[in-house]
Amino acid sequence: MPEEKYPEGWMVVDHIIPGVTAEMLDWWWVNMEKGYELWCPDEHKGFKWEVMPPLGGHIGAVQIATESIDYSPVMDIRIEWVDPNLGTKEQKDFWTYEHLLAAAGPMDPQSGTRPSVVLSHQWETIPGGCKMRSCMHALPGGPPDGPPPGPIPPHPSGKKPTGGGWPVHNIAEVSTFKAFLPALWGIWQAVSDPSINRQCSLKIKKEGSKIIYVK
Repeated sequence: MPEEKYPEGWMVVDHIIPGVTAEMLDWWWVNMEKGYELWCPDEHKGFKWEVMPPLGGHIGAVQIATESIDYSPVMDIRIEWVDPNLGTKEQKDFWTYEHLLAAAGPMDPQSGTRPSVVLSHQWETIPGGCKMRSCMHALPGGPPDGPPPGPIPPHPSGKKPTGGGWPVHNIAEVSTFKAFLPALWGIWQAVSDPSINRQCSLKIKKEGSKIIYVK
């Protein structure tokens, strides 16, 4: 089977997640404050919603995640869940799974340009769990200007960067889903108030070039 080719700069990671359903992953993306540190305990150090997910949906939610990437310095990263129709044709052609989440980095306040999709996750059910494809399309905020001045502070875990960057971090995150998400999702089924236990469908269908979320 020929190896898939992606646009230059894209970082694509494929996962198999046993014991996790597509419904659990849909739920997770709008309820991350309930267990963000569980998702990647070494690197995730805090989470808050700057803008809460809308009732029954997710587009427009803004998160501030306090974390490191591959044991780099811990920082606050601002990410917004966005309409995937902001994506390019290449991105829309790439999104072929049944469920999709698209994210953008911070908008430039000076230019006021619309945010572009920099990160996506897509997933669908397979026997025994889900398969998932994560892609960093571009670094949020553009490429870094260079290392910060002065010595880099040690990571709280004592571990050092592997040099693998975001793909290594993504593998570390997704590999923990099977250990905590089924239990966390199950506990929260006791809470019926949708403003507290938020519900969301991230299943999509395509109508021409338009992507639509369906129940």
